[in-house]
Amino acid sequence: MRLRNQILSGTAVFVLLSGGADAAYASIQSSSLGKSISVGAQQYVQSNSIKNKTTVANIVNTTNLRKGPGLDYDIVAKAKAGDSLPIVGTKGDWYLVSLSGSSNAYVANWVVETDVVDSSKISSNAGQNSSSTAEKNSVQDKKSVVSIVDTTNLRKGPGLNYEIVAKAKVGEAYSIIGSKGDWYQVSLPSGGTAYVANWVVKTGTASQSDNKVYIYHTHNRESWKNVSSNTKGVSIDDPKVNITLVGKQLAQSLQKKGIPSIIEESDFANKMTEQKLGYSQAYSISRKAVDQAIQSNSSLSYFFDIHRDSDVPRSKTTALINGKSYARIMFVIGDANPNHKENKKFAEALIELLNKKYPGLSRGILLKSSHQGNGEYNQSISNGSLLLEVGGVNNTLQESLLTAEAFANVFAEYYKSNK
Repeated sequence: MRLRNQILSGTAVFVLLSGGADAAYASIQSSSLGKSISVGAQQYVQSNSIKNKTTVANIVNTTNLRKGPGLDYDIVAKAKAGDSLPIVGTKGDWYLVSLSGSSNAYVANWVVETDVVDSSKISSNAGQNSSSTAEKNSVQDKKSVVSIVDTTNLRKGPGLNYEIVAKAKVGEAYSIIGSKGDWYQVSLPSGGTAYVANWVVKTGTASQSDNKVYIYHTHNRESWKNVSSNTKGVSIDDPKVNITLVGKQLAQSLQKKGIPSIIEESDFANKMTEQKLGYSQAYSISRKAVDQAIQSNSSLSYFFDIHRDSDVPRSKTTALINGKSYARIMFVIGDANPNHKENKKFAEALIELLNKKYPGLSRGILLKSSHQGNGEYNQSISNGSLLLEVGGVNNTLQESLLTAEAFANVFAEYYKSNK
């Protein structure tokens, strides 16, 4: 909820009283002229009548109090709706408020309303030690987010004149990491940041522990012969039309089924080029992203690395099911992972469901040792980690997207039966 400024006779008044003579020299901001007019003398005359008054932040929704003026600072306490916290300072879009026990904390100005009250009537439990350890942990598991309510542009800076860096769709959510004026700075799935206008979003909190599925693409530029911009040699790849579109389709399908999923958008191929790494080191690059995702979302249980197979004949990588052409799925398991048998059991359970719902879609399991490739494929991180080969270079994007939807249907059935 946004800060509501008092409007008195066409003048927006923001009074921050800190007691004593300093309060007498507050200024009034003219809403029509945008100028500060000193009213020190007038306020000094009135100071005796307001010396027992304090400007407070009234909490309107349960919110976090932080160590510093920003969402990246540690949470020190939790304030509940109805709490009133004396304001003792301000920095940017944050108020410094006084807590019980002679300590201070910061609260975002967009989640409070300000008021001037009798200091003797202030009541707040924020900052007291009465909250349990469990409650503190639950607070730390929350992150402030903006939910997109209309398709909009994400920009390089806080204004409409800045370059567009991405487009956000309805229903998407982005973590807030700061604000400037009427714009939120948000974290992008690719690891960068951008700004979004506050009038096209809703703010709230999301539990980091909600996310269950992490989808990524170690070989993120793998493409198909009919669309690839590079068809020379054995590399069939493209910087835009590639396997990441299949992963996004899978993530969207799972979200619609109520399974919170994260899609990794890092360009691993570009990182390898920048770091002058060979093709065989791709999994060490993607592993860093996987580890970072786990640190930020401790409850992730399933990890799908989406690929497409090499130059395999279409007859082996394509299935016609109910009149529709699908790219067949092959499950790759690395036996260099000490617990690879558990990953194999997971794959077998999914294959059983695939055979029932989409006969012919599965190509089965390919067990690979370290002599045949990476051998581990980041699968030691979880028994629910799999590498999926969706079709091959001779399939089409549309066939692969249909397969992503089919796999989402099957996984959703598995997930709900194993919750």
